[in-house]
Amino acid sequence: MFSWILFVLIVIVFFTAFLLIRTLSLHRREQNVEPVENIKLDNQLIARHLSDTIRCQTISNQEISEKDFSPWLQLHDILKKNYPLLNKTLTKQEINRYSLLYKWPGKNSTLKPILFAAHLDVVPADKDTGKQWTHPSFSGEVDREFVWGRGALDMKNHLVALMEAVEFLVREGYSPKRTIYLAFGHDEEIYGLEGALKISQWLEKQGIKLGAVLDEGGNISQEILKGVDFPVAAVSAGEKGFLTLNVSAHGKPGHSSAPPRQTAISIIARALALIADNPMPAKLDAITPLFQSAGAQLPLLWQVMSANTWLFKGILVKQLEKSTLLNAQIRTTSAATMISGGVKDNVMPAFAQAKVNFRLLPGDTVEKVIAHVKKTVADPRVELELEEGRGWESSLISPIDAPAYYTLELAIKQVFNNILVTPSIFRGATDARHYEKICKYVYRFTPLLTLPEDAARVHGIDERIRIKDLGQMVNFFIRIIRLWGEAEF
Repeated sequence: MFSWILFVLIVIVFFTAFLLIRTLSLHRREQNVEPVENIKLDNQLIARHLSDTIRCQTISNQEISEKDFSPWLQLHDILKKNYPLLNKTLTKQEINRYSLLYKWPGKNSTLKPILFAAHLDVVPADKDTGKQWTHPSFSGEVDREFVWGRGALDMKNHLVALMEAVEFLVREGYSPKRTIYLAFGHDEEIYGLEGALKISQWLEKQGIKLGAVLDEGGNISQEILKGVDFPVAAVSAGEKGFLTLNVSAHGKPGHSSAPPRQTAISIIARALALIADNPMPAKLDAITPLFQSAGAQLPLLWQVMSANTWLFKGILVKQLEKSTLLNAQIRTTSAATMISGGVKDNVMPAFAQAKVNFRLLPGDTVEKVIAHVKKTVADPRVELELEEGRGWESSLISPIDAPAYYTLELAIKQVFNNILVTPSIFRGATDARHYEKICKYVYRFTPLLTLPEDAARVHGIDERIRIKDLGQMVNFFIRIIRLWGEAEF
């Protein structure tokens, strides 16, 4: 009996040691760098410049072809007025009339150019929520701490910070070694097909291959995991795919006093519930780099689970699922976003329809997602149709073992005081994917600390940015422009 107890104890000791040894493999030492001193900028002037752009209501929607494009032309004029040195030094080209491409010629034409991207458009502000805004959504209000309005976070802040950085560098007499492009698409919020795609196609026709691209993407987040109270900068090396499905059902109209067991609306409601309750399987590939980067800074339980996913995957997934942001990092997500049906409260509907939006994790294709939904719903009364133009695969994953990435990581650490940097997959869609054909090294990063309470402001109510954070964004772009502008990758 004693020998069996001893044997079990030995197995437990060796098993525990095995788990701990694997856990220690996460404990790689982060290499600190010498921070750069922040440049003293006129943050109030930068804030007013951002306010100017917010007041231009460059709102993209699906009926954009019928819109008045005067706000875009107004924004062009503001960028010309507020950045005179940039406009004098860089050449500007209008692409498809409303998108802008600036070129800053480099001294060494043998180096591939680099490109910094932003977009000029914003999403609408829901009129029904107007009274919930502290300041009107397009007022561009500037107070002592914030700039308010649609675009303050997505992403006229990014646009203005880039322009401010280049204006500063030109004023200082800086001249880049390699050519730098600033590319500003006008329709990113409706997939960038007339903006960034046209810019990329124009560059391709000129025979231009890019050395690196930086667009919006992952940002600096606080409290990304329970028990993790330090900020982490997530550099997105790729982005999820996109798919919108029309889910519809027909019914027999008639008086609601003698209804069938299910109406068309009931059928759709059941289908939506099944889709929501049966998501695609979780995968840890996209979040593993975070665990590897954070290493010993994670709470011990997280270290053990992330180093031994072969044993703790189920528990780890359940923990990650508790956060909507982290859940989006480990699986293809679905969201029922629109629904319609019925004409009167006492008339059974002849037709009901809903739209479900999916964001595809790399490895989950459009075909796989549609097959999964069909199997999940398993109801011949429900029709599934891919909405035209609303589906594409996840992007390519750019290398993170490359000079362009290392230099970007260096700039982040230098400006943000040796913050932890980790690669990630961006859950949204950006203009960046349109440049993949002419560039292998496409990264997505927004140099902004986003607190948990700020996340809901993007595309939501009371969008705003701290003036000091806007100034820090400018400092970051000054640094990365210098580093990439001089690098010879």
